[in-house]
Amino acid sequence: MSQGDGVSERFHRNWKVYTAVLLIAVVSTAVFSYIYYSMSVASVTSISLDQIQAVRIFGSGNYPNRNATFIIEVQVWSKAQTLSVRLENPVVVADADTVPLGNQTLAGGTILPGAYLVYNLRFSVNESKAIGTIPYSAFGVTLRLTGVMHAGIYSRTVSLVHGSTWNWTTAKLILDGGCFNLTFDTPC
Repeated sequence: MSQGDGVSERFHRNWKVYTAVLLIAVVSTAVFSYIYYSMSVASVTSISLDQIQAVRIFGSGNYPNRNATFIIEVQVWSKAQTLSVRLENPVVVADADTVPLGNQTLAGGTILPGAYLVYNLRFSVNESKAIGTIPYSAFGVTLRLTGVMHAGIYSRTVSLVHGSTWNWTTAKLILDGGCFNLTFDTPC
C-alpha cells in the first residue's frame, strides 16, 4: 500500500461527510422555508372583520331632507397563532342596504396573533340626495375592507366583507351576517 492510497481514502471519506452535512443543511433550510411560508399564508388568510357597534345620529333637517351621521365601530381580527400581520392603509366602503354611505382610508397597523385593531368609521349622508331613503328602525350595513396584508414572507391584497342588521332605535345588533373573505373565497 502506497502513501497516496491513504490520502485518497481519507479525501473520499471527508467528501462523504461534507456531502452529508451539505445535504442536511439544504433539506433543513427547505423545510424551514416551507413551514415559515405556510405560517405566513395562514396568518394573512386568518384575518376577519366584525362590526361591534353602530349608531345613527340625525343632524339637521326633516324627513326626507335630513342629514344623518353613521358611526360604526369595527374590529379587524387576526386568528393567527404565530405571526403578526401588518395591514397597510385599508380602504373601507360602507353601504346601508342599497344606499351608499361612503368610503374611508384608514391608518395601517400591526395585528398581533389573536388580537385586533379597532377602527371608528364616520359617514355623513343627506338622505334626500342619497339613492334611497334609509329606514329609521332597522336595516343592514355592509362593510367591505380592502388592503394589503403582510405576514412573514407572504404579502397579498385581501378583501373582506361583513354584513350586519342594526336596530337604529336602540343601536342594538339584530343579525350578524358574518364575514366573507373575497380574496380566498372563504368565510372569515
